Amino acid sequence: MDTLKCKLAAIIAFFIILVFMAFPFSIFAQEASDIIVKKTDIDKYPKVNIYINFEEGSVLGSQDLQQDNFTILENGEEVRGLSVERVASVTEPIGVVLAIDSSGSMKGKPIEDARDAASLFMDEMRRIDEFAIVGFDDEITIYSTFTSNRQKLKDSIARISAKGETSLFDGIIIAANQFKNREDIKHRYLIVLSDGMDTVSKLTAQDAIAKSQQEQIIIYAIALMSYDFNPADIGNISHSTGGELLIAADSGELKELYRAISRKIKNQYRISYTSLWPNTDTINISISIENSGLASSAEINYKNPFYAPPPTKIVTGPLRPAYMDIFDIWWAKLVIYAAIFTGVALLLYTITLLLFPPRQILKQRTEFYGYKPVSKNLEDEIMEKKGKIGFFDRIVIIISRLASRRGFVELFELKLERAGMSIRGSEFMSLHIIAVIIVSLGVYFFVENLMLTLIVVLVVILSPFMLLNYKASQRLRKFHEQLPDTLQLIAGSLKAGYSFNQSLSMIVDETKPPVSDEFKKVLSEIRMGLPERDALENMAKRINSELFNWTVMAVNVQREVGGNLAEVMEIITNTIRERDRVMNQIKALTSEGRLSAYILIGLPILMAIALSILNREYVSLLVTTNIGLIMLSVSVILMIAGIVWIIKIIRIKY
Repeated sequence: MDTLKCKLAAIIAFFIILVFMAFPFSIFAQEASDIIVKKTDIDKYPKVNIYINFEEGSVLGSQDLQQDNFTILENGEEVRGLSVERVASVTEPIGVVLAIDSSGSMKGKPIEDARDAASLFMDEMRRIDEFAIVGFDDEITIYSTFTSNRQKLKDSIARISAKGETSLFDGIIIAANQFKNREDIKHRYLIVLSDGMDTVSKLTAQDAIAKSQQEQIIIYAIALMSYDFNPADIGNISHSTGGELLIAADSGELKELYRAISRKIKNQYRISYTSLWPNTDTINISISIENSGLASSAEINYKNPFYAPPPTKIVTGPLRPAYMDIFDIWWAKLVIYAAIFTGVALLLYTITLLLFPPRQILKQRTEFYGYKPVSKNLEDEIMEKKGKIGFFDRIVIIISRLASRRGFVELFELKLERAGMSIRGSEFMSLHIIAVIIVSLGVYFFVENLMLTLIVVLVVILSPFMLLNYKASQRLRKFHEQLPDTLQLIAGSLKAGYSFNQSLSMIVDETKPPVSDEFKKVLSEIRMGLPERDALENMAKRINSELFNWTVMAVNVQREVGGNLAEVMEIITNTIRERDRVMNQIKALTSEGRLSAYILIGLPILMAIALSILNREYVSLLVTTNIGLIMLSVSVILMIAGIVWIIKIIRIKY
């Protein structure tokens, strides 16, 4: 019998050894996760802060964990550069509001035990931590705002007395409001003690939850059992903020519960890292902790605040009318590609002609000197230059015929001449129309967004005119800079005995464009028989300069009434220079106002662009809600009015 027992014991021991060899850590490892994820902060995404705690009695949570013990996986990919910090070791103060039920049901031993437990809790925390004391009964009483002075806090707690009804929800909201002006407190906790349900609050449990979440507070609730014990609301509030509900059967248990909360707060960890920024709608976070053979893990998910749907996603809705479905047909795409290719080819061909113009024949050269023997239409001119009419030339001819009826061709030719561009008005209009058509089709075909297409088309329509105005203003500014020296040169030549035409010839030889080019045309027209008065007036019309108009007027008056033209030129030169000196002084005096205007005009636009990039979800409310669209429309109207007002203020009339 003893032999049988020995054999049985040996077999059992053998199996135990096999189990230990196969699963060496099975006895010590914690199978169920004891990690509690308190809060996930993504307000400064891609910077992510995760606050974790451990279940009561967790062996792993009682150890001093280091950064190497933590592993974070984001959508299955390991995150590098973790920063793990235990709340008990941070240099920042922990802020705790102690909200104590001071209703009539707490009279006697319960309120005394509550005061003692609150004082003990503060002693359990660190010396740098700050506390506020709030009592709630019929009214809410703030016994102390945030301070780290323990004696002052204990004196405040001693003044709490029990009376009246229970305004639990109002008390939580007022307690949470203590954090409103304390942005320096990053770790925020609220400990609520109550022995019953709410009876007289003006606000609700949802209001208390919303306020606590707004201030980013974790609430620990202690429910003291009594005849009207009902922990449902206070438990819902604590769990909604990442806290816990603890239940005391007797007020004598309050000290131990407050100690437990102190341990939970100090044993909390903050995990900080920079997100890998995956372009997925939901980001999955896996937290693994391992130390001394003990391991535990937890998973959380949160919505990616900057998730952008793939560009291949087809968006249907009012921005894509039904008739636009034709662009999905293969032959329609082929036609569009062909149109885009043809338009680009024509554009490059035209630019090549502008850069490398054909050699001019003798009759074309005489046109520069004002000689046009026969008035030809555009078609005859093209045939004479090229010998044939191409596809682009036919487009130019058609547009020229249509635009000539309204005088658009002459208007554009005058603007192009003022800008110093050697291209016909009809050619400019043709290139403009082709560019608008190509860009309209191309942008809508590739983007499929009607609003963006309209914005791009508007830019393409306005850009050539803005370019013409810019080049014309630059050319006019350069002409104004050269004009005083030019008039001084004419005056000096006349004093030296040169004729007026010889003075103009000297200007052509000695000055630089645009003055030399314009006076060369004047001299050529005079040599071809045009009166000096008409030649100068033609130049004034081309230049469109107020200063040169004065000069032409003075020369014409001198020609009619006689006098010393050299002295007239010197007087005009001195007048122009004195005017420039005054205008430069005005610019210097108004520079601060103009700079302020530029900043005030540009700042809202730059801020809108920055917010669209940094916090797209926040700005999207302006274009996705009716109230947002109304606000946006009103702001645009006010912005335009402000711009007009500012421009009128900084513009000096002279």
